[in-house]
Amino acid sequence: MKIYTRTGDSGETSLFGGGRVAKDDPRVTAYGTLDEVNACLGLALRVLEVASSGRRLASVQHDLFALGAHLAAPPRKGRKSPELPPLPEGRVAEMEEWMDEADARLPPLKAFILPGGSQGAAELHVCRTVCRRAERTLLPLVSGGDPGALFAMRYLNRLSDLLFVLARLENLASGTPEVEWVKDARS
Repeated sequence: MKIYTRTGDSGETSLFGGGRVAKDDPRVTAYGTLDEVNACLGLALRVLEVASSGRRLASVQHDLFALGAHLAAPPRKGRKSPELPPLPEGRVAEMEEWMDEADARLPPLKAFILPGGSQGAAELHVCRTVCRRAERTLLPLVSGGDPGALFAMRYLNRLSDLLFVLARLENLASGTPEVEWVKDARS
């Protein structure tokens, strides 16, 4: 099978289960941005110091593929939908548990934290911001009643929180101090 098909040369792409849409369709934007989150995670995984974070985020990468499949297959009225992987519904609660575990090890937050710090923390902050963007791209699909998008919204909301906490944990593990935001910082 060849990687290139030439079918997208005119600015359209195929959806999972059939149908073609413009490459700037909200559905394509949403699952494309999930792919960006996943690629960012792949980069972050190479530099993380906290092994448990790496294992957990590796499982999240698989989840993001499942979410992307659901977003790439719009609900179909009167026609059978393609076979999709199960949504990782238990993972939202699991991510909350992971955050609680990490928070128990971290100093309490007393101010906003600037993104950055160690290499792993900085990479996770980039992942977090791309994740937040992915969350925003879901809004047109959620308002249209897409159940996969509604679940993906909850999932990504929790994932972005997890990425923030894991970035803090990376800084703690590496001995890198967090930089608090100063409201009136002058150079």
